[in-house]
Amino acid sequence: MVEPREIAESQAPVDAAAQAFEALRGEVSLLRRAMEGLAAEHRSLEIPDYSESIARIASMVSSIGKRLVALSELPAFALSPEGFSRQVISVGEAIRDQDRQTIMIARDTFREAVSELTQRLQSARQADKQNKWLIWSASGGLLIGMFVGALCLGPILHKSGLAFG
Repeated sequence: MVEPREIAESQAPVDAAAQAFEALRGEVSLLRRAMEGLAAEHRSLEIPDYSESIARIASMVSSIGKRLVALSELPAFALSPEGFSRQVISVGEAIRDQDRQTIMIARDTFREAVSELTQRLQSARQADKQNKWLIWSASGGLLIGMFVGALCLGPILHKSGLAFG
């Protein structure tokens, strides 16, 4: 008699291969459906239009490039650091010389103004002293004149009888 186990073992290799083939077919079918889904998604994706943004960026880059070219043509960029420092030092010395000359001119002008003011003040003091001497001299001359007049005219008036008294 044939046991069911022997039948199962004799059929098992055939069924196992068929099962593996069916499993493979299922996986391939699943893979094909996944690929179709990806293809459909890829077709439905909308790719944004970056041309306007790229044009603005290109315009900015062009503008920056023009500015860099203009800057690179400046004489300062042609100098080495040592040459640039020498130029800065020489310009600084020239400016300090100009400042020194300006200060000296201002000092001389100030001294002249002080000297002129001192002379005018001394002249005003001398004029004030002269005016005081003139007043004293005039007052003294008037008093002396009155005294001399009184001395001279007094006896004459007394003899003529015109004296008050």
